[in-house]
Amino acid sequence: MMKKNLFVAMVAMAALPCAAQTDFRHITYEEAVAAAKAEDKMLFLDFYTDWCGPCKMMMNQVFPQKEVGDYFNAKFVCLKVNAEKEGKELARKHAVKAYPTFIVLDANEKVLGTKEGGNPDGWAFVNDIDRIADPEKTPERLKQRYESGERTADLISSYAGLKKQEAQRSRGTDEVKMKEVTEMVNGYFENLSDKERLKAENLFIYMTYTDTPLAETAKFMIAHRDEFDETVKEAIAKQIDQLYKRQVIDYLCGYVPYDEADYLAIKKGLAELDKLETYAKACEFIECHAKGDLNAYLDFCQKEMKNLPEEERNSLMLNFSAMFPTKDEAVRQRAAKFLRSLLPEMPVNNFFFIGTPIGQLEGSMKGH
Repeated sequence: MMKKNLFVAMVAMAALPCAAQTDFRHITYEEAVAAAKAEDKMLFLDFYTDWCGPCKMMMNQVFPQKEVGDYFNAKFVCLKVNAEKEGKELARKHAVKAYPTFIVLDANEKVLGTKEGGNPDGWAFVNDIDRIADPEKTPERLKQRYESGERTADLISSYAGLKKQEAQRSRGTDEVKMKEVTEMVNGYFENLSDKERLKAENLFIYMTYTDTPLAETAKFMIAHRDEFDETVKEAIAKQIDQLYKRQVIDYLCGYVPYDEADYLAIKKGLAELDKLETYAKACEFIECHAKGDLNAYLDFCQKEMKNLPEEERNSLMLNFSAMFPTKDEAVRQRAAKFLRSLLPEMPVNNFFFIGTPIGQLEGSMKGH
């Protein structure tokens, strides 16, 4: 699951624009406070360091999203603070220990809340900050509103986001809690008319709570993709592309069990979107592995791995050991040898990742 989540994050990041949308102002903290008072806005502080990878991910991949920028620019005076340079004292004042750390303050510098860590899902990140900034979205108030029968897009988006955050708070995801989140969002979706499902306020359903093209929410989104408001059509198109890409990768890397009916439905959907050719080579790998002859699959890998698109090839190599769930050590030794044969032409950045599947394949031979 961790490897799959890593890939999902990488895909999400790769799909986003790089031009700035969120307006981080090049002013001092004191000037930011004055601006917040003058503009009747809150303060949003992004504490970062030069070496922090997640900080760079947020700046390069999340804050550039139009929807993220629209939200922050309307409500906040935004300021980036280097916690190890000019912002050292401010970071000490707010007891910043992790990076990135995001702090929301009112115009009088009262801390409304803090969030540690980034999120490649821009919609989810906005949801997290909005629950800090809006007194109507405290955990207690959200619970009251939901139990009173309120079923607005604003409430469901916020409350489901809170529940999802709680479900993912520990090392692993609490599947029982995640099921409750899914049921909440799906129940809300089912009670909407087609016209309501197309509204921009309900975009969160498709962007954050739809993770496969086979979901009912995805089927509606795909079937009605040309009927959404012009302001969200681009986001919808990108999400559809990402859902299919993730699904193909899931089958390619064995993240989900191969199911012929579902797989054929995915191929049918790709064909209808005129995208099947994009994943033709990946489909050949999937179908070869599905036949169950691992030696024949290795023969195919040796012949065709170089022809697999780079992103898909890297994902498959990362999870290569999982593609050989066999006690036949000769097959696993052959798989390890094949991976090692790819090392000379592999980018240096991939060395760190490829060592794990090689070790897993070779470790079983040593009785580890």
